[in-house]
Amino acid sequence: MSRTIRTLLVDDELPALELLRELLSAHPQIEIVGQARNVTEAATLAATLTPDLIFLDIQMPREDGFALLPQLPQPTSIIFVTAHNEHAVRAFTVNAVDYLLKPVHPDRLRQSLARLGKETTPTVQGSVTLEDNVFFKTDRGLQVAKMKAITYIESEENYTRVHLHDGRNYLLRRTMAEWEALLPSQKFPRLERCLIVGLHAIRDLQVQSREKALLYLTGSEQPINLARRASFRLRQLLEEQT
Repeated sequence: MSRTIRTLLVDDELPALELLRELLSAHPQIEIVGQARNVTEAATLAATLTPDLIFLDIQMPREDGFALLPQLPQPTSIIFVTAHNEHAVRAFTVNAVDYLLKPVHPDRLRQSLARLGKETTPTVQGSVTLEDNVFFKTDRGLQVAKMKAITYIESEENYTRVHLHDGRNYLLRRTMAEWEALLPSQKFPRLERCLIVGLHAIRDLQVQSREKALLYLTGSEQPINLARRASFRLRQLLEEQT
């Protein structure tokens, strides 16, 4: 990568900042323009320095790293650096470039920098549960919900629409393949090319004929029409869980 990448470092621990500076010194395309020890400092620096990239710690005093995201100028790439892998699903649902666990390995850092400017879907490490928080970047800002709040996801051309148990839905610039990589497949199977369903949200499945079934989900008054193959696969999955 030939262009200079203006980079801001955010971490409340000084040794962690120093180590990251040392690791990044091996990458001449990275220009470190500032560093901050909390979200307030980081927001101020981001507004004045307009960095291209931020290495962002998550667990910091007063506010965690996610609180910085709505305050950033767009577009700003984010690479999370933290000692806690339970936040991985949150990081990827706000389109983070990558998620690094401390202590950062030089090869892993190199892989993260190689992702910049590419349409890639990072792999979530560690177990993902229905209690994990999911963040949605929408035109109304950053929205948050528990993963168990997702009832189904449907594709709409180059976008997807995620439906929640309380009736809310969001149109997102995220592909079905990205959702498949993010969500646990045993809890959110892709029944059709344009449909992912949360098994926990199923209220009823009414088989009308060999070719048609009606799927009723929490938060939706109208059922989803399932074709023969999708209906058969769903019934198999439900039987396996009983």
